[in-house]
Amino acid sequence: MTASEIARETIKQMAVRRVEPTPDNYAQIYLEISGKPAKEDAASALRKALKQLPHDSMEQTNWVNRWEKVLKQDNWQGLADLLKEAMLQQLSHSTKWPKAIRTLMQGWDDKRTGMDLGKKREMLERVLINFGNDDTLSEKLLGMANNWLPADARVEGVTAAPESKDNTAVIAAPAAIEPLTKEELPGEVQQFHSAYTILQTLLKQTLHLGLIPRLEGYPDLQSEAVALQESTERAKKVKEWEALAKSLKALLLRVEVIGAKEDDVRGDIIDLLHLLLSNIGELVADDSWLSGQVYAVQSIIGGPLDRAKLKLAEKSLKEVIYKQGLLKHSLIEARNSFKTLISSFIDKLKYMGDASELYGGKIESYAQQLSQTDDLIKINELVNLLMRDTSVMQTDIMRSRDDLLNQQRVASDTQQRILKLQDELTQLSEVVRIDQLTGVLNRRGMDEAFSTEIARYRRNGEPLSVALLDIDNFKFLNDQHGHAAGDTALKHLASVVKRTVRPTDIVTRMGGEEFVVILPNTNLEEAVTTMSRLQRALTKEYFLGNNQKLLITFSAGVALFQEEDDVASILLRADQAMYLAKKSGKNRVMTDIDLRQNQA
Repeated sequence: MTASEIARETIKQMAVRRVEPTPDNYAQIYLEISGKPAKEDAASALRKALKQLPHDSMEQTNWVNRWEKVLKQDNWQGLADLLKEAMLQQLSHSTKWPKAIRTLMQGWDDKRTGMDLGKKREMLERVLINFGNDDTLSEKLLGMANNWLPADARVEGVTAAPESKDNTAVIAAPAAIEPLTKEELPGEVQQFHSAYTILQTLLKQTLHLGLIPRLEGYPDLQSEAVALQESTERAKKVKEWEALAKSLKALLLRVEVIGAKEDDVRGDIIDLLHLLLSNIGELVADDSWLSGQVYAVQSIIGGPLDRAKLKLAEKSLKEVIYKQGLLKHSLIEARNSFKTLISSFIDKLKYMGDASELYGGKIESYAQQLSQTDDLIKINELVNLLMRDTSVMQTDIMRSRDDLLNQQRVASDTQQRILKLQDELTQLSEVVRIDQLTGVLNRRGMDEAFSTEIARYRRNGEPLSVALLDIDNFKFLNDQHGHAAGDTALKHLASVVKRTVRPTDIVTRMGGEEFVVILPNTNLEEAVTTMSRLQRALTKEYFLGNNQKLLITFSAGVALFQEEDDVASILLRADQAMYLAKKSGKNRVMTDIDLRQNQA
């Protein structure tokens, strides 16, 4: 390549790599493209050497950071000072270690200070743990050993470590080092510091929001978790984090044991609730609205417990219970009113009977008096009395008749009201049989329909077919257009199916995107024809999802009910045939006969 071509390629590579357009960067890329070895300056060589140095201790890391700082600032005088300091430290170390070892051996064997070997061993281990990786280890060992010797035998020029109240040497902290700013730290150290901060925050939030509220009923464990949360804010050294991790692990093991016990208790409670609901269901079999609620609760606890599902069922049951309470209260009032009317009717009849008996007595008295007198005046008086009593009697009878007729109308109205309320309660109880989204029968309604149709099959021997439908690519539809579009698709399919099948056919939603169509008095071939006709009808109708015209298809499996079948077995064969239709390309109808042939 010519020089101009290399220059153009260099500028191109600088743009591609997004490097700063400095002379040094240009020269480096130019030499790289031309194939010539780059001349490495002293600063680059030092940086490479620094990266290869160990970073095992804080002293080593800070020492390397100081070198990188002066290189970054192009501070050559500072670099010279660091070289001088390093040489002096090396010379100092060459004389300190022999002196430290001799003093340590001398102090170890000396017994004049009254300090036993156990305490000396403990102090030595403490120094090695705290300063084992520091350059000041020799100084710390020398100071500690000097502390073990009597004052007249101590090494001159070495300051003994101060003593604590329990006569053990206090280990002095290393000399303070001027901290670097965050911007002056190396890139790897900055990344580690950021990751450490994130993990520390996550651990505190996990304890505060997750674990501590979970231990509400266990005050001892909760206090321990709170203490661990406080420790995460104080922990700085590796050993502090190791101790914190050990305590957290022990706490989590105890929480796991509690969780296992609570799971067992929860399972026992659900089993007990199943048993209780089963017994209640048998006791209230004739009470349709109460049995419907029992079935709804059984359906919820029969599958995986989901909080959203529980809340939705709770809301639905509250509405049903509230409406049923109003209806039952009105029904009780209507029944009491009806009883009052009947009681009043009986009282009226009794009054009329008593009045007739009294009138009969008066007629008989008037007849005796007439037979015993010939006086016209007396006879006229008796006739007037008879006419008056007859008029009173007629008025009472007419009034009682009107009252009875009025009560009859009220009783008739009350009876109609009672029938209407009972009908409303029955319709309300049907809510638990209907799928609220699609309007077709839900799983409970399907079970009841199966019971009826299977009984008819065994009684009349008419063929009974079952089709299981599953919308194709339903998950993709939900992901691509949203769950609202998925719900619209389910309602659209249910509407088309109900319009296409016969009135005697029963459409149910088994769950999710699966529907079951029960086809009474239908053989297998007719059932396949019906499902194929339904697929053609569905492909002709679009529905709006997310303001777009969408088209859905379904795969179906059809099975013919046999004498040895029950609900589970017929649905299993239809389900397997449906999966065969899915594997065969979707938007197809397969039967259990196709399934057996495929397996053969």
